Amino acid sequence: MGLSTKYLVFLGVFVMLLFPVYASEFDYNKYRGNTELQNDFASYMNNLQTKIQRNWNPPDFVEDGDATVMFKVTRWGKIVSAEFVKSSNNEVFDESAMEALRKSEPFDKFPATTTKEALTIKYNFHTSIVKTDTMREYVDSADKCYNGNNQQEALKYINLAIDEVQGDIESYFLYEKRSKIKKALGDIKGANEDYAESRRLKEKYDLKRINTCKLIAEMEHTPFSYFYLAHAYEIAGDYEHALDAIDKAIELTELNNQYKRYRSELVQKKGP
Repeated sequence: MGLSTKYLVFLGVFVMLLFPVYASEFDYNKYRGNTELQNDFASYMNNLQTKIQRNWNPPDFVEDGDATVMFKVTRWGKIVSAEFVKSSNNEVFDESAMEALRKSEPFDKFPATTTKEALTIKYNFHTSIVKTDTMREYVDSADKCYNGNNQQEALKYINLAIDEVQGDIESYFLYEKRSKIKKALGDIKGANEDYAESRRLKEKYDLKRINTCKLIAEMEHTPFSYFYLAHAYEIAGDYEHALDAIDKAIELTELNNQYKRYRSELVQKKGP
C-alpha cells in the first residue's frame, strides 16, 4: 500500500505524565526485568506493531521523515488520546502517522492474564527516500565531501549511490545531487544532462504517485487519502486537481481546519 519503503520503529510503552497514574496503568519499560509481565504483553505488542505498520501509508516525498506519537489505549483496544511528542515538521507525514492509528483501531484486547486497564505507548514513525544502508553510506559520504569542498570524492560516492539503485525512478534526487557536484567541478554539460535526467525520472515518479494516491482515495474515501492526493497533484504542479482533491477531503470531515488552511495555500500558489 505504501508508496515507498517503510521503516517503523517501536520505542516502548510508558505512563504518560499528562494523565493520572492509576494502579491499573503501567510503564512497560520499567517492567523489562519482570518476565511474567513481559510474557503477558510480548505477543500483544508484536500484533500492535504489525497492525500499525500495515495501515501506515507515509508520504514518499519526505526525504527523512521522523515523528513520535504518544497514545493511550484501553484494555479493550480503544485509543482515548494521542499526541505528538516529536513532529516531523511535515503536515502530511504527521497526518499519515495519526491516520495509521485511526485505521488500526481497535487493537487487540489486553491479555486475560493482566488486570491492567490502560497503557500509554510511545511510537516512532520513520521513513527515508534512501533505500539501503549501503546507499545511505554513499549519499552521506558524498554530502560530507561536497560540503567539505572535495568535489572529486563527492562525485565518486554519488556515482556509487547511483550504481546501487540502477535507475530507480524513486531515486531521481541522486541525479540532482550529481548535477550540483558536476557543476562545482566545471562539467556544465554533464551537470545539465544529470539535471535533465532527474527531472525526467521525477515526472515519471510524480505520475506514479498520483495514480497510486487516486486508487487509494477511491478505495478508502477518507479525508486523509484525498489530502495526500492533493499533495501529490501539488508536487506535480497540477493545482486544479489538487484543489478538487482537497475539497473532497474538506467535505468528508468537520475537523477540517488543517485542510482549509492547506486549500488557501493552494489557491495562493495557483494564482489568478
